[in-house]
Amino acid sequence: MAPKNNFSLQRTVKQRDRVHGDLVFNQEYPAVARALREQKDDKKLKREELKTKKRLLPLEIAALPEGERNAVLTERELAQLEEKQRLPRRAVQQKYLRMREKQGEGPAVQYRDGQLKKLDQELEAKRAQLRQKYPEIVSQNVSSEAAEQYQRTAQEEDARLSALRQRLEAQREEQDRALTDKLGRKNQKLQARFDQLNAQLQSMAPVSEEEFGRDNILSVQGLKMYFSGIKAVDDLSFHIKQGEIFGLIGPNGAGKTTVFNCITQFYAPTGGQVYYRDRFGNITSLTDYKTPDVIKLGISRTFQNIELVYWLSILDNLLIGVHAFYRSNLGDQFVHSAKLKQEEDVFRQRAISILDRLGILEYKDLPPAGLPYGVLKKVELARTLMSSPRMIILDEPAAGLNDAETEDLTEIIRLIRDDFNCTIFLVEHDMNLVMSLCDTVCAISFGKMLAIGTPQEIQNNPLVQEAYLGTE
Repeated sequence: MAPKNNFSLQRTVKQRDRVHGDLVFNQEYPAVARALREQKDDKKLKREELKTKKRLLPLEIAALPEGERNAVLTERELAQLEEKQRLPRRAVQQKYLRMREKQGEGPAVQYRDGQLKKLDQELEAKRAQLRQKYPEIVSQNVSSEAAEQYQRTAQEEDARLSALRQRLEAQREEQDRALTDKLGRKNQKLQARFDQLNAQLQSMAPVSEEEFGRDNILSVQGLKMYFSGIKAVDDLSFHIKQGEIFGLIGPNGAGKTTVFNCITQFYAPTGGQVYYRDRFGNITSLTDYKTPDVIKLGISRTFQNIELVYWLSILDNLLIGVHAFYRSNLGDQFVHSAKLKQEEDVFRQRAISILDRLGILEYKDLPPAGLPYGVLKKVELARTLMSSPRMIILDEPAAGLNDAETEDLTEIIRLIRDDFNCTIFLVEHDMNLVMSLCDTVCAISFGKMLAIGTPQEIQNNPLVQEAYLGTE
């Protein structure tokens, strides 16, 4: 077994993770860059279309029958005056409210009605003026010269917009090819370096493939965690297969959360080993890693209580879940460099995609405060997916949920397992959820193994029944 804090191991892992981060970014960025360019070009096209409409509007009005033209011109000038009066009317209403508090209802109403009457009179005077300027007539005469000029100019503007659209599309295609070729050349070198570093780490595996188990993703062997003589976890061993939903159950105080904390290195175990197959297929000993580095191996987790930042938006809360994967350094953060902005664009697009897949995209710009509890639970699950994990550890995910929300959560967990190719390891007191969701269930009591097997086998096990129900 590699020694804890082995310098060579830690250095090689950091180098490999840095190279892998560059590879992932280079693979994701072209699509994000294209989407951003399309948004920018769409805005440019909309601005040009608006300018075109403004240029064509006088010609279109001139090409209308005389009666319709007068009605349109009247409506335009009235609308301009109403827009000009919008802020003065709002100011009158605000002053009315202040006067009502200080001077009472009578003087406030008198002021409001007087000011609004002046504005209404101004609007009515303008309307009378426009009746004389643009009289209502029924003539349907249309100037053929004006109609031809409008049609000719409209065709020219359509051709200009079409040419602009084609030019922007060609530029995007050219930029896409250039970026893809550039990143492709970089990726060839990065992939060779990654394979070299990964091969070194494979040679440092703490146990053989046969000892670990070819289908396993996590192997807990003889795990012990003592607190001042209290045996919170006492010689516990189990294996979790890739792609399964594994449940850990037990009475309160059985040591379930302590097991989670030992796996994620929040606690340094008193004894035993925790082996894990990382995102690159290598077998590693989690006790060789510090807590912040565990997430880079492909393990994410939630906690018993919702741990969201309530003054940030939902989208920003998801971005917190990927902070360990930023390639930019402190200098990039200070100046907000182009490199940092590109990374933010990639991670933001990833967050939007995850929120959309979990059905909570509509909340992305809202703060967590005031949102339904079930939505907040989904947000926590979404945040775990930001690091592209291979295994997600859920600590009582259904706590505080009603029956409908629990049923919805069950489907979300299955979706995450199937669509995101994740192994799920959960602790839960809701036995209906555990028995309907889990492929394998492990029951513990006072830190010791009671039984492990299918949900049906656990339900029928007399030791489990005794731990939960007691005996006469």
